[in-house]
Amino acid sequence: MTDPSTTIALTGGSGFIGKRFAVVARAKGYRIRHLTRHAAEDFAPEDEVCPFDLEAPTHDAAMLQDCTALVHLAAYIPPDHSDPAAAERCWAINAGGTLRLIEKAATAGVKRIVQTTSANAYADGVDMPDENAPMFPRSRSYYLGSKILQEIYATEFCRTRGMALTTLRLASVYGPGQTTGALGIMVRAAVEGRPMEIIDGGQFGADLVHVDDVVQALMLAVERDCSGPINVGSGVRTTIKTLARMIADLTGGSVIERPGEGTSGDTGFPPLDIMRLRSLGCDPSPLSAGLSTILHQH
Repeated sequence: MTDPSTTIALTGGSGFIGKRFAVVARAKGYRIRHLTRHAAEDFAPEDEVCPFDLEAPTHDAAMLQDCTALVHLAAYIPPDHSDPAAAERCWAINAGGTLRLIEKAATAGVKRIVQTTSANAYADGVDMPDENAPMFPRSRSYYLGSKILQEIYATEFCRTRGMALTTLRLASVYGPGQTTGALGIMVRAAVEGRPMEIIDGGQFGADLVHVDDVVQALMLAVERDCSGPINVGSGVRTTIKTLARMIADLTGGSVIERPGEGTSGDTGFPPLDIMRLRSLGCDPSPLSAGLSTILHQH
């Protein structure tokens, strides 16, 4: 039996954020118990691995026994955000699966829950939303709607059971090892000596936050009494055009602007109010520094 003061149950440990969180948590003396569908060889040999699937109708509370906290990062992200058929699975896994997991955490005596949802679910009309701003997705609604429900379900359950819950509403996360998304595609083009292409003037923008800042926020949520929602972002909105120019300046690369259809009307997401995050001692990295960490690996 492990020491209950040092074991963290972790979902999503094979993912982009989860891998880096596990490294930092281990370095701080925590044991990691992965709740996962992936094989044990995907994880550090000193970590514990328990079979787990958010889509399963029932879970065994024994997988959470002796854990001081549950850090829940796993989620279902549909391959096509415009497909209404994805809505049911998003709800079943992200909202319903989370509720079932937290119920078992309560049975096992876990006292602190830390989960991640999306700050891209804030409603339109607020220039810099804080944690009290209304939530209503302006796009990607089948997925983002399920993340709002995840937060509602977890909040209600933890409130009635006296469990501490911290919800980190993440902006657009980037960092070393990223190969997908606009940033990953542009970095790959730049380091391979190809021009970066942007369409429709590169007007789409988002609040970009480095993965290491997200990991720091996760550790603060595990170790401090900071229940409730917390925006985790940089507090700055960056457009695709600005991002391409920054990468070009750092690599000596070039940018080509191509006309697009200009019919989507999707200009992205606003910057976040991150006063609560900063009050906990987390000061996010500037984008220029974060991009350097990505380019350094190439």
